[in-house]
Amino acid sequence: MIPTIINQAAPVAPPVYHRAQARLGPALHIDALTLVNTLHLLALCRLAVRLAYRRCPPPLPAGPGGAPRTYSEAFLLLIALLRTLWRLSYQDMRDWLRSWPALALACGLPLGKDGHPHIPCPSQQCKRGKQAGAPLPEALFILSVLTAIRSRLIGARDLIIDSAPILA
Repeated sequence: MIPTIINQAAPVAPPVYHRAQARLGPALHIDALTLVNTLHLLALCRLAVRLAYRRCPPPLPAGPGGAPRTYSEAFLLLIALLRTLWRLSYQDMRDWLRSWPALALACGLPLGKDGHPHIPCPSQQCKRGKQAGAPLPEALFILSVLTAIRSRLIGARDLIIDSAPILA
């Protein structure tokens, strides 16, 4: 039997992509690896973590014992961003990263003992996202808006924050 050669850089659609495509019609046609590499999203997420922790320090670490943390906040923030953009569940995101190792490596995930990227389980993604709270996504939003303005992707007048008037 001849082994199948897999191109790790080739785009892999997320698990629920075909169902959503049939239901919603055409959408953004850029693959996640191109998005992460072109916009330097991992560096942006690292900067957002530093900015968020400067303004609002993280909670104190747990006491001695337990396994050391494998994933940094920046890795998990980037995974959460991709999960939100492609409207995936935690499990679908894990399956997608597992089927596309090049994307997992672009997200900064460490290599396991077997040489494959070590991918966070759905419960780890959820738990660490709740521990991080609101400062990380807010910092990422601010930085991405500043980056878009500086690169002339949008103008400052194009930025509108959706809010509803509250009657006093």
